[in-house]
Amino acid sequence: MTRLFGLFFCTVGLHALLLPLSAQPERRPNYEPITAPATGGSSNLFLNAKVRASGHWDTQTPALAVDGSRDITSHWACENLPVWHQLDLGTATKLSAIRVWPYWSDGRIYQYKVEGSVDEKSWFILGDHSANSIAATAEGDLFRFDPRDLRYVRSTFLKNSTGNDRGGHVVEIEGYAEAPLAGLTGGVGSIDRRYPPTGPCELAPAEAGVKLSAWRGERVNAQVLVTASNSQENLRLEATPLSQVGSKPLTFDAKFIRYTLADGKPQGDIIDTATQLTLAAGMNRPIWISIDIPAGSKPGLYRGGLRVRSNSGVLDFPIEVEVLAATLPAPADWSFHLDLWQHPESVARWHDVPAWSPEHFALMKPMMKRLADAGQKTITTTLVHEAWNGQTYDAFPSMIDWTKRKDGSWHFDYTNFDSWVSFMSDDVGMKNARIHCYTMIPWSLKFRYYDEASASHIDAALRPGTSDYDEYWGRFLEDFVRHLRQKGWLKRTNIGIDERPDELMRGAMATIQKHAPEIGIASAINAPSELTREFADISPIIQHSDGLLPLIAERRAAGKKTTFYTCTSPPVPNTFTFSPPAEAEWLGLFAAAADMDGYLRWAYNSWVKNPLESTDFTSWPSGDCFLIYPGNRSSVRFERLRDGIESWEKIHILRAKAKASNSAEARKAIEALNQALTIFTWQHGSKSGVHEADVRTANQAIEKATRAVP
Repeated sequence: MTRLFGLFFCTVGLHALLLPLSAQPERRPNYEPITAPATGGSSNLFLNAKVRASGHWDTQTPALAVDGSRDITSHWACENLPVWHQLDLGTATKLSAIRVWPYWSDGRIYQYKVEGSVDEKSWFILGDHSANSIAATAEGDLFRFDPRDLRYVRSTFLKNSTGNDRGGHVVEIEGYAEAPLAGLTGGVGSIDRRYPPTGPCELAPAEAGVKLSAWRGERVNAQVLVTASNSQENLRLEATPLSQVGSKPLTFDAKFIRYTLADGKPQGDIIDTATQLTLAAGMNRPIWISIDIPAGSKPGLYRGGLRVRSNSGVLDFPIEVEVLAATLPAPADWSFHLDLWQHPESVARWHDVPAWSPEHFALMKPMMKRLADAGQKTITTTLVHEAWNGQTYDAFPSMIDWTKRKDGSWHFDYTNFDSWVSFMSDDVGMKNARIHCYTMIPWSLKFRYYDEASASHIDAALRPGTSDYDEYWGRFLEDFVRHLRQKGWLKRTNIGIDERPDELMRGAMATIQKHAPEIGIASAINAPSELTREFADISPIIQHSDGLLPLIAERRAAGKKTTFYTCTSPPVPNTFTFSPPAEAEWLGLFAAAADMDGYLRWAYNSWVKNPLESTDFTSWPSGDCFLIYPGNRSSVRFERLRDGIESWEKIHILRAKAKASNSAEARKAIEALNQALTIFTWQHGSKSGVHEADVRTANQAIEKATRAVP
């Protein structure tokens, strides 16, 4: 897609082959926001109370422990244990719980006790950590006790694991008349929301439950959220299958949503594989529910539920799904032309395995099956080294080794190319997928081969339309056609070209027509021209997609594909990590409204350094280069994109059935559906904030048509 990088040309020696694909992977945990815990609605009675202490260091005065701030740099400190901190409420006040936040940043362990008194003479133990062996954390320590009237509260620090001379430190201390809620709370959310890691969220009550309708063969999704005012250990999910009398129960998946950074801000996007987590005090944990309805399911209302359990709480979410009589075909038989570009080397780097090894293919199989299960119709291959001029975090080498022998003859090693195409076709199940080969026009116009005579790699500068270019590519194309014909792949293969000007296109096309006329061209192009409109597979950027609308029916009749793409542009609608989720589903509905065949996106899995921590990369919008995460983790945006593809399929099925029907009600419902889709234009969709309502309106029209069309 459109990205401007400085060009880098060099002659590369053999030693370059020994370098790793990129830096060794860093095994860091997922990003998880660290935010001060909430108090469950209980009022903090210690805020700005009168205080005194045995002393303080520098400007770290006793008042900083009751100022309402849990900024770790703002704390009371006093050197040389034992030390004490005391507050005065002015009058005897009912207390039943106290939370203390000792300084926590470096894993230190404090031993201390908290006492209370009415008269500063008789003291009662309220919390005893005098034998504590657990490091301080951002959650603090919550002490509960029977309600009693107290005026004075004193915290005495006895030991500091970093040295008693370092003293005692309190970031904040709070007191409550009633203890913060101990159990889980939460509710039913919307799949159109990215919920923040902390703070209030607009939710329906948990007991209201999840209510969905679905075609047979469809996947439907929901989102719920749990929170708690105190830490919940061993948070886990227990699914009760959905059932109705006389029918086979429907199983479903429920997975935690993890946060990652986008533009430095946390976004809930990762649909994680963890089976249990800790829910820190005051934090939110969204949960994604996916229900795949088998095509053979009996229509009717199915009921089940999700139980979210921790060691100290339980929250139940009832789930109802009305299964309709209409049926979607299996994803392999979908008509939508999905073209998400794959990046095998990114998987090898992340998991630290050799590229093209058995371990590499084993790791790729589940994630590529996930792609196939979304209706993917292409296999991304590379003919040249760095077709996109090194714009990705991981290398993008050629899958075919080009060698110029000492006698001047050429050899082409298709081992990796064959392994990849066979794997995607046979093991993943994409036996009819088009094979898109990038590219004869790399952005650098440099072409790497190994020269036996000099024992080095050469980056040859060649320009399409010249005799040297034609000779270089002609010998390869003729051998490539021979090889593809032998493998039975020739009719599936296109040369992929990405956003190259017509001037260069003409030269490459002339070479293809001369040496390999059997091979078509697939091109993502900023704006279609008279030259590129005839390509076998063309995908203009969404802003210029209307230029092909008059030709779509004619192209489809000729077996040609017409799709559109988004990349770093436009800002809206798109599939960035921070994009409102409805934008991803909107794209599929736009394709249906424009009668386009599908959608293209760079890329499916070209990961950044550690996408589990941050999706930012150079100047690209966050998450631009990938839609899933390492370890075969899906994402909210990928699932919503898939929802839009299912909607495209439904619309085409309903239109065909209505056309074949004599039902006036069916025709009326399709007219209403088509009217609902008229708003899905680029001009309208480029406006922020419209997509959620658009998608809701379209889906309501689809459901109404589903019930009307026999």
